[in-house]
Amino acid sequence: MQLIFDIEEKKELIGDSIKKYGHGVEHNYWNLRYLNGKGTRSAFFEEDGMGVMCISYAGIWEMLPGILAPEEKRLGVLEKFLNYLFAREDAKKVFIIASEECRNKIKTMKEYKLPKYFRTFYLPVYNLKDWDAAMPGKKWKKLRNLKNKLYSEHKVEFVPCTNIGKEALKALLYSWKKRRNAADGLWQGHFYDNVLENNFEGIENARSLVVDGIPCTISGGWKIPKSSSYYSALGLLNYRFEGIGEAGIIEEFNLLKGEGYEHVNFGQSEKSLLDFKKKFYPGEIKEEVLFSVSKNK
Repeated sequence: MQLIFDIEEKKELIGDSIKKYGHGVEHNYWNLRYLNGKGTRSAFFEEDGMGVMCISYAGIWEMLPGILAPEEKRLGVLEKFLNYLFAREDAKKVFIIASEECRNKIKTMKEYKLPKYFRTFYLPVYNLKDWDAAMPGKKWKKLRNLKNKLYSEHKVEFVPCTNIGKEALKALLYSWKKRRNAADGLWQGHFYDNVLENNFEGIENARSLVVDGIPCTISGGWKIPKSSSYYSALGLLNYRFEGIGEAGIIEEFNLLKGEGYEHVNFGQSEKSLLDFKKKFYPGEIKEEVLFSVSKNK
């Protein structure tokens, strides 16, 4: 049992655990790597090859969703993880994102206390097997018209981010961060800075919708382990032209379907942010809850 902070040195160990036990959208080595920095430390709790990806700051710990272990052993690994943090790291509080069922199981552990309050996140999943690039019929009329208008009035390209200068992409990122509001709070914003600084290493399909020569979106992600599904981890736009967010997703769907992916997961949203993602008719909307755990005195 160990808590690893030098994740670069232990890249192979972490990668092996993800390869063997990975199943969730956050299960990617580079995801953990890019969360490191600006007061946040990435770490990996390891127990007999199984593990928990996590970050810490100012005595607070956050577990990335999904325990790297066989299903029947996940709760046991999570309990050892919590015991370790409170006993050896003097953790003040541990935040966990998991199913409500998992939360209820932790509530039965007498050594821990959980507040009544928790936040619910929604993860829309899209079926690419049914995706048609032509977007035919009444159902897709609004999106089809929005895309056609953008493409008819402007020169639009969907190009690899590595073909674009870093300073232009940084300007896009700055513009996107500036537009985020309290209802759409940005979690660990340095993740995106790290992605750009490292030229998208470990990110698949890093693309930008370029309108009239201006980079307007950044998309990219990775394959979810043991699946034919993809996690769209980046979703940045500068709001400069009407329809760029929608057009960027349409192009991303076309690209991913062409690569053989069957599903794409768009990650966590609170209900207030779900409306935009519903425009693309998710086949399923999964739910996770965020809650804190502290030690009983």
